Amino acid sequence: MHPIIVEEIPHSIKKYVKQIEKVTFLKQGCTSDVGILHTAKGRYVLKRAKREKYRKWLYKEYYVLKNIQALADFQSPSAYKFVQTAEESWMLLEFFEGKTVREYLEKEDNEKKREHVVYEMGRLLARIHNAECPERLVSKQPWIHRMLQEAEYNLTHYEVDGNQRLLKQLQKQNMICKQEVLIHGDYTIDNVLVHDGQITAVIDWSGGTLGDARYDMALAVRFEDGIFTGKERASFFKGYGKGISQSEFCYFAEGLYEFF
Repeated sequence: MHPIIVEEIPHSIKKYVKQIEKVTFLKQGCTSDVGILHTAKGRYVLKRAKREKYRKWLYKEYYVLKNIQALADFQSPSAYKFVQTAEESWMLLEFFEGKTVREYLEKEDNEKKREHVVYEMGRLLARIHNAECPERLVSKQPWIHRMLQEAEYNLTHYEVDGNQRLLKQLQKQNMICKQEVLIHGDYTIDNVLVHDGQITAVIDWSGGTLGDARYDMALAVRFEDGIFTGKERASFFKGYGKGISQSEFCYFAEGLYEFF
């Protein structure tokens, strides 16, 4: 990822934020360059994507955010501007105070505080899944069919962790969802923000759509670098209101996600 230089920022974004005092950078951003614009009006998040795949994701995120803005059940950033040039795509977003749940769990040793944040993360996901999905995010084709098609495309065109054998296995399993809901599509400990021990917002909405709730749940509780313990997993499901089976977890978090 490359730092964003003020001179590179599109004119319409500069005009919107008025005077930029400085740009600072976050750890976040595997698919985009992410900077914080410090202005007289306050702080903004600015994202820039360069590769075709990531430019598509950035536009998708803008589209999703615009469509979920009216939902009051949870905090997601407002998307203010989207600009495309021949080489790059840019998006200007609302800034939220906080660090990611991953960063919080890496530093917080108090078990009760850790479990509280994870419990709240589960409660927040339940609110997202209970919200009415905007019509523009609804597809006629079942979500799992779309995802398997996209997985096949990604395997052919991009570098992914999955392989042909795993894809065939997923296609055979026929994981049909009885009732699709509004999902985030990448509900991980890197995309939920915490400030003063409270969850402030959910970011990175490029996967937002009508889909299978179990996908979000599985991604949320992946054991990463020893961060998500069994106790924390139980706290998350308690906050959400129910859990998923080990086979569902494996299908979504250790199967399908390998292609995205």
